[in-house]
Amino acid sequence: MTVPRLKTLVIENFRSLRGKVVIPLDAQVVLVHGSNGMGKTSVLSALELALTGKIAHLASDGDGYQSYLTTLETDGGSIELTTTGAYKPGGNVGGSLDFSDIKFEPTALLDAADARFFSERCYLPQATLGRLLEIYDDQKTGTTSPLTLFVKELLGLHPLDALVDGLYPAFNVARVRNLVPAYRQLETLRASLQNETRANVQSITSVTDASARRLATLNATLAQIPATAPLVVTGAIKLEALRRVLETARDEDRMLVDLSRVRSELKALTEQWRNLPAEDASHDRAGKERAEQSAAEALSTWRVGKGHALEAVLTELGASFADLLSIDDGPEEARSAALRRAEAEVTRCTTLLASAKTATDRRNALETIIQRATARIEELNRALSAGVEDAKSLANALAGIAPHVAGETCPVCDRNFGELDQGPLSAHIAAKIASLTSEAGRLQSLANERAEESSRLSVAQRDLLSAKGGQLGAEDQADLTVRSAQMASAVQQLKAMADDAAQGTILIANAAAARDAVSLARRRDELSTSILPEIDTVVARTTARQVNSFDGVTTALAEAERVLAQQIVAAEGVTTLRIRALSELELYAKDLNQIADLKAANALIAARLTVVEKADVEIGDFRAHAKKFADSADKVRSDIVKAVFNTSLNAVWRDLFVRLAPFEQFVPTFKLPASDSGKVEAVLETLHRSGKASGSPGAMLSQGNLNTAALTLFLALHLSVPSRMPWLVLDDPVQSMDDVHIAQFAALLRTFSKGMGRQLVVAVHERALFDYLTLELSPAFPGDSLISIEITRNFDGDAVATPQALSYEEDRAIAA
Repeated sequence: MTVPRLKTLVIENFRSLRGKVVIPLDAQVVLVHGSNGMGKTSVLSALELALTGKIAHLASDGDGYQSYLTTLETDGGSIELTTTGAYKPGGNVGGSLDFSDIKFEPTALLDAADARFFSERCYLPQATLGRLLEIYDDQKTGTTSPLTLFVKELLGLHPLDALVDGLYPAFNVARVRNLVPAYRQLETLRASLQNETRANVQSITSVTDASARRLATLNATLAQIPATAPLVVTGAIKLEALRRVLETARDEDRMLVDLSRVRSELKALTEQWRNLPAEDASHDRAGKERAEQSAAEALSTWRVGKGHALEAVLTELGASFADLLSIDDGPEEARSAALRRAEAEVTRCTTLLASAKTATDRRNALETIIQRATARIEELNRALSAGVEDAKSLANALAGIAPHVAGETCPVCDRNFGELDQGPLSAHIAAKIASLTSEAGRLQSLANERAEESSRLSVAQRDLLSAKGGQLGAEDQADLTVRSAQMASAVQQLKAMADDAAQGTILIANAAAARDAVSLARRRDELSTSILPEIDTVVARTTARQVNSFDGVTTALAEAERVLAQQIVAAEGVTTLRIRALSELELYAKDLNQIADLKAANALIAARLTVVEKADVEIGDFRAHAKKFADSADKVRSDIVKAVFNTSLNAVWRDLFVRLAPFEQFVPTFKLPASDSGKVEAVLETLHRSGKASGSPGAMLSQGNLNTAALTLFLALHLSVPSRMPWLVLDDPVQSMDDVHIAQFAALLRTFSKGMGRQLVVAVHERALFDYLTLELSPAFPGDSLISIEITRNFDGDAVATPQALSYEEDRAIAA
């Protein structure tokens, strides 16, 4: 069967590759060359996208890189890959990708499992090579070290780790509780059910004892209730029947109702009898009526004489005060109230008149001040208008002339001032200016005085307005004067009538008392006549005796109340016993029902507890199976690590490393696990050619040999498992290597290509290395082929791929 090859890769506007680039791949070896930034790494990334649908070392941080694949200033791009045939039965023969800043639509050639295999075992980007170098220099160890995570990822140990880690809590109950809250709830439920069972048993015992004591109390109560047959609760008697007997035998209730009604009637009659007016010694109703008539005549005489005079004064004041009291409200009270109102009115009128006089006097004084201030202001205005402007103007004029005076000749009239023999002209002008300036000062003082007078005038005018507001008109003053005199006269009259008013108050009180006495006597006679028959009936029915057989009505009522109270107490005693018996009977029935409910609840709890305990046993079985399964998974994981490290990975890695670095004394290797179980901890070490263990590769190897170790580790990983696809893609794998390493690496690639049937795609950036590999990997037999591709840019910045295909040609010179 022909091994399928990668055939053609078409790239458009992808990363640094502007425009459309066609990369032919239909050869056993494809070498891609380009200086830094030309896009050779972009070519390999495009190949990975077409094969797997993602860029593995970028996808680990999420899908954000997908929006940055489009070349700047372009709308979008595409990638299309074809092969010479399906890499496996039913496999695809091509892959593609359409993308833009907002679109990413891949159609991968490989399925998910093969895509992962390609990214891990067939494609070595620079990022992965750098990651391997970082692993060598990292000094961390443990289950989370970068090396351990890398080994787990490559060996596929994550599912086993996840299985072992997931089953780890099964080895300890506390961890199961933390991981599965329902298990803690199950334990809590079991303990709760057990506690509830114990509590119910205690409750049943307690309620049973209480019901026995209640039964004894109930029988003791029933024995005190009068009945035709003894009432006793036994196991044979039905509680409902006894309850009906106690509820139907209610004669004492009816008797108690009747007795209560009679007691209410007796209390009402007793209260009425006690509220009758008390009898005086004489009980002379006619005398009270004569006393009432005498008091009424004395009051009438007072009303016609002194009372009339008081009423006249009150009527006169009523015209001014509408709410005054009348004589009927009490002569003294009416007089005192009227006196207070009249005195208050006198005080008010006097105050208003005094305030009005004060306002009038102040107005006169303010008008005098205003008249004087106005006259002074006019006088000052005349003085100021006459001299201020002339003195000021002349002083300014002379001040302007003074600088022009030269000698004794006046610059105005050209006259010689020296002829007057009055001193120098300049001194005369200065003296004149000083005199005018003094006059101006005097005038300024007059202006200040005028301002003060104006302020005084304004204040007086404002106060005058206030004083006018406090004055009264002539009519108001007259009314207040007359009203004050009237009120003063009323005050004198009311004071003089103090004794008359007191006499009237006494007479009115005496008349009212006599009238009440007569009314009380009449009402007592009427009430006594109406309630005595009712009292006699109630007393006879209660005591079986007539009222007249007692010492008095009060004694008969007291005896009836005593007998009635005894009868009520007896009836209430029987009722209380029956109610108590019903209550005890009800509680006893509740006790029996509670005991039955507790027993039923205990049966349900026992059933639930059986289910819970069964579930706990099943959980224990599940934990045992989980422990066994975890131990098996742990052993399988250990077997995988040992098998890979011993028989596959370490052996292949050693052979490849020794082949590329034949003179290196220390060979890198994976240190074998110390035990067959436990967490996987990948540790790198070096072995001397003698077999002695040494330090880590980062400590023992040079930078070039570290790069060689990383490269050979990847190739060992590629060879340590059966190949799924015949492709091997390397992105600039030669770094910090000398010529010997490069020559050995070229020979190794030739072995992969020509001896193992791998299609190689190698990108390099050094021109000399590119030419050397082209020579070393050139076709060596019929059917062998090589394509070398130069990645450059044209004048417009578009990427250009220039391929050159080499095929096998027989060396005729040697053959000849």
